[in-house]
Amino acid sequence: MTPMGADKRKEEITIMPLFKLTLKTIIARNTYLVFLLLLVLLPWILPYLTPFEEKPSVFAPARAQTAWSMLWVISLVWLIYQAAIMGHDGASQGVLEYFKTLGMKKRSQMLQLWANSLLFCGICLSVVLFTSLVFALPEKVEGVRPWVATNLQFALLYCMVMPPLFLLAIALGTRVNGTAAYVVTAGLAVYGLYGIGYLDFFLSQSGNPVIDSLYVISPHYHLADLTNRLVFQMGPLETGAFIKILVYFVGFDLLVVAVSAFLFQVKK
Repeated sequence: MTPMGADKRKEEITIMPLFKLTLKTIIARNTYLVFLLLLVLLPWILPYLTPFEEKPSVFAPARAQTAWSMLWVISLVWLIYQAAIMGHDGASQGVLEYFKTLGMKKRSQMLQLWANSLLFCGICLSVVLFTSLVFALPEKVEGVRPWVATNLQFALLYCMVMPPLFLLAIALGTRVNGTAAYVVTAGLAVYGLYGIGYLDFFLSQSGNPVIDSLYVISPHYHLADLTNRLVFQMGPLETGAFIKILVYFVGFDLLVVAVSAFLFQVKK
């Protein structure tokens, strides 16, 4: 082999080696196939449980609703768990420490693990957008543009919520047991998506300042769920409201990333 060929081969080996190693491990487990299959098939099956024969107009929104709902479920059940296990295995099995001895910085290791989560997250999100924008478009032409805009807003808000949580799960996984890291991160996500509504109800009933403070500092992930806007074809969020939500998530995400960077370690 020529020196140039050897250098090229060496470069191929050293480009994101931790990412490639982790990706091979995930693919070997084949778990991703199950969730991808569910994400592809259920939006075609579950809408038949709706009264689509009486109201054909509900069929397309039901398909989009199923696709987006499945994305949230897969994110909460599998993607966060996978991220937590990646962090746990890397730290407990000496993989991260090994790459540290090769000169790989801690930040690079964290980002390469995160890249695996982002890859599968991107694949799942692409499937949902394809399903919703190709096979669930409104029948009326005037409804297509608002439908597309709502889906794109939904996709961006989803990206503001879940990817930072994957990073948090990875970082926690390097500190504690993988299952514990998953429970903490998934619990935070479920609370921000669904539990915060109950807290708001209690606050409206009692006006307790403690509950009020808890509500203010809580993650308002529910703002990213635009499922109802799709189902009832309410159209996209107003630009001003959408920008305010984005600004809020940017600030909260920076906090989550900072905490994740602090927690991440290469050895337990």
